[in-house]
Amino acid sequence: MKDFRDKSRKPRFNRDGPKPPHINKSSAHASQPAKPRPLPAPSRPAPPQREYRASSERSGIGNEREIVYGVEPIRELVAAAAATIRVLYVKSGDERRFAPEVNEVRTAGGRVEFVDDAGLERLAGQTARHQGVAALMREYEYASIEEILEQKPDPLVLVDGVTDPRNLGALMRSAEGAGVGAIVLARDRTVGITPAVVKSSSGAWIHLKIARCGNVARTLEQLKTAGYWVAALAPGGATSIYDLDTTRKLAIVVGSEGRGVREIVKKGADFVVDIPMRGKVGSLNVAVAGAVALFEIARRRAQAHPAG
Repeated sequence: MKDFRDKSRKPRFNRDGPKPPHINKSSAHASQPAKPRPLPAPSRPAPPQREYRASSERSGIGNEREIVYGVEPIRELVAAAAATIRVLYVKSGDERRFAPEVNEVRTAGGRVEFVDDAGLERLAGQTARHQGVAALMREYEYASIEEILEQKPDPLVLVDGVTDPRNLGALMRSAEGAGVGAIVLARDRTVGITPAVVKSSSGAWIHLKIARCGNVARTLEQLKTAGYWVAALAPGGATSIYDLDTTRKLAIVVGSEGRGVREIVKKGADFVVDIPMRGKVGSLNVAVAGAVALFEIARRRAQAHPAG
């Protein structure tokens, strides 16, 4: 199977994206320069709390914080895409420990702030294990549908209704591993590229071209015009994944975690594809179902066109 991934592509981001949390320089610690400066709670009027909510990592679609924290997630992010970090927050006293990450972020155009434990807790959340480091990410910039169609990826994945960032991240990881080069995310009822998605994808997001679409039904028609056959994954579909014609140029559609693919999407699909279940459970998690389908497509194509 031909590999349509763009391995040279760097992730896109907005350098003028979300601004870092306000740091009040009039803090009581300011008069003691020998001690690390904390990040006090912002005075009113404050920046929108929806963007920097400290109670949890996920606060809902469109409101998820742009903060990544923890040693391994930060090091993976810096190694893969340091330029996506707007501000790196490091615990004062740990400068030497995180010297490589500090240098990489500064070289890539990011800022570095040294703060105390209280400041990191305000950023990551009081219950989070920040391990002395956190980062504010830049806003991700999506590709356009036209950019994706120019590359003619096959298969292409369209995600409609996946709200859990961990599910989307896992799906992206499986898709990239199966040779997928591009993913389209519905703009409504679907989570975007957030820190939780980045973490769950284990770096897969960097290698994928990702677009967002407004009207899914219209996007399916656009894909058909470009030569794609649309296959919607849904339990009870008329076509088994093992009978799907994988010689066609395919766009695989996955739906929400609870309701699955919407009826309007099924009506617009060329195939409604079922994954036969052998046990008592009637269906699979959306990320698992996507992985099964994509690897089955990859396996059959590889058999039809063996390397060498």
